[in-house]
Amino acid sequence: MNRRALLGATSSVLALALVPRSAAAQSASTPPPLITFTQPAYVYDIALSPDGKRVAAVTRDGATDNKVLVVFDVGSPDSTRILLGDGKVRGLFWGDLEHVVLLSSSTMDLPIFRNKQEISFAQSINVKTSDVKVFFTNQPDITTSTGSVMAKAGKFYPIAYPPIARIKVDGEYRVTASNVRLADTFDLSLFSFSMGSAIGKLMTQGSNGTDGFVITPDGRVVAKSAFELRSEEWVLAHNTALAEGKQKFNPVYRTKGEVLERPNLIGLGRDGTSVVIAINNPQADGAQYHEISADGALSEALSSPNATGPISPLFHPTTFRLAGFAYHTDTLHYDYFDPGMKKVHEALPKVLGDGYRTYPVSHAEDPRKMIVRSEGNGDAGSYYFVDLTTGDGAHLASDYPELPEEWVTEKQVISYPAADGLTIDAYLTLPPMRSGQNLPLVVLPHGGPQARDYADFDWQAQALASRGYAVLQPNFRGSSGYGQAFVEKGYGEWGRKMQTDLSDGVRHLTGKGIIDPSRVAILGASYGGYAAMAGATLDAGVYRCAVAIAGVSDLEAMIAWEEIDSGSSKSTTVRYWNRFMGDKAGWAEVSPARQASKAYCPILLLHGTDDTVVPIDQSRRMEKALKAAGKPVEFITYKGQDHWETIGSHRIEMMNAAVAFLEKHNPA
Repeated sequence: MNRRALLGATSSVLALALVPRSAAAQSASTPPPLITFTQPAYVYDIALSPDGKRVAAVTRDGATDNKVLVVFDVGSPDSTRILLGDGKVRGLFWGDLEHVVLLSSSTMDLPIFRNKQEISFAQSINVKTSDVKVFFTNQPDITTSTGSVMAKAGKFYPIAYPPIARIKVDGEYRVTASNVRLADTFDLSLFSFSMGSAIGKLMTQGSNGTDGFVITPDGRVVAKSAFELRSEEWVLAHNTALAEGKQKFNPVYRTKGEVLERPNLIGLGRDGTSVVIAINNPQADGAQYHEISADGALSEALSSPNATGPISPLFHPTTFRLAGFAYHTDTLHYDYFDPGMKKVHEALPKVLGDGYRTYPVSHAEDPRKMIVRSEGNGDAGSYYFVDLTTGDGAHLASDYPELPEEWVTEKQVISYPAADGLTIDAYLTLPPMRSGQNLPLVVLPHGGPQARDYADFDWQAQALASRGYAVLQPNFRGSSGYGQAFVEKGYGEWGRKMQTDLSDGVRHLTGKGIIDPSRVAILGASYGGYAAMAGATLDAGVYRCAVAIAGVSDLEAMIAWEEIDSGSSKSTTVRYWNRFMGDKAGWAEVSPARQASKAYCPILLLHGTDDTVVPIDQSRRMEKALKAAGKPVEFITYKGQDHWETIGSHRIEMMNAAVAFLEKHNPA
């Protein structure tokens, strides 16, 4: 069976259940409407039932912000549709054979937080009756002395924290979630939920420093960890009575270090009793992973033989045990040492064809039955059902069904030297239907800044390319994916070398004759929004205009807000920002709002009112400073939009405004 076969008869049957009607054909030389790229992907999430017989998916409801839960049997064109409204969907999986668990979030003001926060929820939905139960609704309190459940309610908000996973206890499917007891202790405790119930059953009680749990598929708690901010000590407690089905937690591993350096409890080890922890090692390429046994013995650092950089663990979907590692080059690679998962993963290219980027999305209890997502060669992303036990498979849905494949451009992988000789990797997207010479350019720096771009489909880059722009996405110093030493080269380099890494890319493309250096713009969000404002103020003469989405404009004000928001000058977020921003004495000279008089090109500011990561005050400060300096600026706010541009209608409006601004000041 190959990719072509998957688009045959079985596929057409399933398509009736899930896939929307595609747009009418259009001229190959006429770009699709901008909304084709900028609207959210058609599929928000998709999941396969534990028995591998049913599919559930959350999809767009037409061109609105509303979502629909679609449920159907594999091989059947009939489906059940449940309207979900316009809430923010964050995930989906099956809780049992009749219920799905929907993960969502909302920007809220709660008395326990100083500022608005993005609050996470979990709810079970009966796919037959549409009955909904929100986890922790009217959850009874827990006495701290015995852990018994009292009748008194009101000590928990219906907030769901990890681990959120399906388990099976004595033949019954249940779903786990943790929550904070809203009393004077603020203990984080772990619960499990029977499907159809909003009240959780206590699995184990934690403390106000608890930051992780590890569980088995049958609902036993293997270990929990805690970090004490005042003493800066991280403690791992292992359940030494696990084999007897009881709980007796003994501290087996302790380490001291500031919050950014503390270990993280990740998951279950290979033998089902040890646990996996991540330890930051400044001399290594990112975090190193170790197993710790019940007696506290720490293994050597685990590794992937094929990885050339940082790795991240892969766990078996059914046993929860460590099964391998993922690593990145320009795309994601899976390296399994679990024999069964290795065989499953190696079979996918044979099923879907070589030359595509294919990743598992959801497995049945038999991991040979799965839903995968595949993209590449003009496909902006499609979902397939694959059953390796029978060889059956079918196309389920596409993320951008209205997007013609000739308007999907594969990114080119390039590299260039920064001014100090450091090699910068980047991705270049060229506009379709145009020669790759003397093009207008949009520099599109990623957020983070300790993040990175990949060679995968990027709706924003594709939207800009469709309007005739070349798009450059550099992984500047400080980006993740290239080892800890590369990350640390970004420390203290906001507005300095991190900024010139971008313009060095412009100069590189100019030297190759690919772009016209007189027609260059910059657009970015979050840290990329900062880089856009810094490019327009601190890196003179490079850009004709700048678009900053939810960017930081005043470093000192940003840190002050973070200290209030987190309640501590020692919090993880504050320390993270401080590392990258460097010495406070130099903040003003790299703060665009404080250097507004140096702005040399028009700036467009876009910001959502519900941003809980970079407050909208940062854009307001920039607007005020630019106006006071007599510089051209436009500022548009979006009511209810968050930092991640989750609300689709606002995302469309934001990109419409950005493209109109680019076409006015840097026409293609």
